[in-house]
Amino acid sequence: MAPRKTRTLRNQYYVRAPPKKVFKALTDPKRITRWFADTAEVSPRKGGRYTFSWHDGPTHVGKLIEFVRGKTVTFAWQWPGLDDTGVTRFKLEVEPKGKGTLVKVTHSRIPRGAKWFDLYAGAVWGWTYFMMNLKSVVETGHDLRSKHDG
Repeated sequence: MAPRKTRTLRNQYYVRAPPKKVFKALTDPKRITRWFADTAEVSPRKGGRYTFSWHDGPTHVGKLIEFVRGKTVTFAWQWPGLDDTGVTRFKLEVEPKGKGTLVKVTHSRIPRGAKWFDLYAGAVWGWTYFMMNLKSVVETGHDLRSKHDG
């Protein structure tokens, strides 16, 4: 059996809030800046464009591959400075679970190889960090990002 040419990262997070509120936090630019990026633009529709940027950090620009209001959004995710072989897929799904919401995170099509190892490791760490911050912001209103960083 030949080795796979890409990696996929999958995680799930439980948020004590209704799916509608969680989905809005994932797709509404004003809410995205409360837990994720410093600036955000999202055109919430299949084929819509998005831009996420961080002060003194990268800017991610791309399009929405999939958008089902209240359920799922998939971003064509490209790391700045990499060519088109660097386009991966970042999917967020929400589903009701008990009195809250299960957020499923899938980052797929990440190429294997030396130049991608640090990016893959960074995605594992980064999505865990940001999803924990999403949970904190949605549940308590507290942004875990330090105002003293950078």
